[in-house]
Amino acid sequence: MDLNLLFSFADIKGKIIPILIAILFFGIIILIHEFGHFIFAKIFGVKVNEFAIGMGPTLLKKQGKETKYALRLFPIGGFVSMEGEEEESTDGRAFCNQKVWKRMIIIAAGATFNLILGLIVCFCLVCSEDLAGTTQILQFYEGAVSNQEAGLMEGDRIVKIDGKRVFSDYDISFLMQRNNSGIYEFSVIRDGDKMTLHHVQFAKRTSGNFSYNPDCTISNVSAKMKDFGLKDADKILSINGEKVTSGEEMIAAIGKDSDFILDFTVEREGEIISLSEVEMMTVTVFDFVILGEEKNFANVTKNAFGYALSMGRMVYLSLFDLISGQYGMNDLAGPIGTISVITDIAEESIATVDWSQLFMIMAMITINIGLFNLLPVPALDGGHLFFMFFELIFRKKIPQKYESYIHAAGLVILFAFMALISASDIWKLISGRGFY
Repeated sequence: MDLNLLFSFADIKGKIIPILIAILFFGIIILIHEFGHFIFAKIFGVKVNEFAIGMGPTLLKKQGKETKYALRLFPIGGFVSMEGEEEESTDGRAFCNQKVWKRMIIIAAGATFNLILGLIVCFCLVCSEDLAGTTQILQFYEGAVSNQEAGLMEGDRIVKIDGKRVFSDYDISFLMQRNNSGIYEFSVIRDGDKMTLHHVQFAKRTSGNFSYNPDCTISNVSAKMKDFGLKDADKILSINGEKVTSGEEMIAAIGKDSDFILDFTVEREGEIISLSEVEMMTVTVFDFVILGEEKNFANVTKNAFGYALSMGRMVYLSLFDLISGQYGMNDLAGPIGTISVITDIAEESIATVDWSQLFMIMAMITINIGLFNLLPVPALDGGHLFFMFFELIFRKKIPQKYESYIHAAGLVILFAFMALISASDIWKLISGRGFY
């Protein structure tokens, strides 16, 4: 029997439970979104023809008194099909014949339910923590860079980083990650006075580039490093012209370069290869400890809302970073990539019996879906709401067929974009590039 095939089967078998957990989590998020549309349609007496979770061929279905309930093959979405939603209808209970404020509530309910779910998960996460986090600095680690001259001090309460408001301790790490220069602008409250500290510096270190053996052979090379030419099983011979013969020497040579843009000489399948200007992945060294408080209803509630606001703003800031070119298409993940990431986190959660990271990603995804759906883009809930706002303001409804054409065009573009991202996801899985 082919041993490689056997090991591959064992790997797949070992991931079945994490994959099922990932699909379940993703399914819950979709279910909550579609249930929001469904329940308010029922409350307002709108006829619902089908309530479906998933897309594509139907796996299971049950016909209710009026509505068909279906589970479809691909766990990448769902829908609530209402009478008169996409076409004109003479039925008095049709969606198109309802007052505009009712239609707006039905459409907005899906995203709203996602945001509520995100807030509930954030509340549970804060409750599970030993202490309630704050944005005040308790102390610095030995050798900390950020509290040197004109820097941060113990007792400072951080209110802004690079001009962006800090809602929670979660914001501190996120906003620092957006600026990878290691130099920041902090606004703090110190002894009751607000002050802005310019050029607050932090140390940087490399992170997540590759694993290495004592003989300098590398593995688990990150996607970014592969883009620069490094590959699994490469043996590092020199860095910036300095010969290295051990893992310790390799790490020391990397640490000597302040900008972490290095020249590598590697041995690959007996061939000597030179790689120039390889830009290492770096992280800012978080060199202080945030003050924690004993939990009570007030600070738990405050932190839950703060976490939810932080995650919500992260959606729009990340979208801005994508448009501005800070991130590229390779940094995006579609449904396949998302399920893959959740699977990896679920596998780690099972091993460590720590489910906080899994619920954190669930909160991020459900808030992401809720806010993304409110964007005024054709085919999304926000696109439908845009037309309804037009109707509400001008007291004139855009003809159904024209609106349907616009949403259909938007849906085609959305599916094309989704297909592109999914193809990228599949390539990352096949090539072993990963999603981190």
